[in-house]
Amino acid sequence: MNGETLIQRYIRALGEQDWDTLTELYDEDAVFYTPLKWGVKGVPFIVQFCKAVHQGFPGVRVALHDEFSNADGTRVAFRFAMHWHNTGPFLGHEPTGERGSSIEAHTVRVRDGRITEQVVAVSSLHLPYIELVHWGIEFPRDLVDPAPEIVSSPQDGGTHG
Repeated sequence: MNGETLIQRYIRALGEQDWDTLTELYDEDAVFYTPLKWGVKGVPFIVQFCKAVHQGFPGVRVALHDEFSNADGTRVAFRFAMHWHNTGPFLGHEPTGERGSSIEAHTVRVRDGRITEQVVAVSSLHLPYIELVHWGIEFPRDLVDPAPEIVSSPQDGGTHG
């Protein structure tokens, strides 16, 4: 482990296609929330999804930029960039030849040093544009966040008029 955090190990394993290490980082019942697949349970899906990223975007480069955790280490948030070129098939869709960078923010729940839940948010629109427009991938709608609300507004859930 050489002093790396769980998230640093995750980014390194993801970038280097180290599927054994990636598998070790997750609890066997981990739940994965991504804009393309919401609330999928199990390490086999998570690893297959990461493999699909590398198949669709050979040579993808990932770089960790921020990492924050709560005091007891059970919640971690991190932000990383993906530099990609779509030259391979992705989730059954033909390559577009497009290239770009995406910034992702993830939050994870950690128990006994392993990821039990991962929520993915993508903050740039180029890759989602390809997924929606070129490939016609349906994104989940009307999602319920897996974490309990800390604060919400307005309190009654109504709209302002």
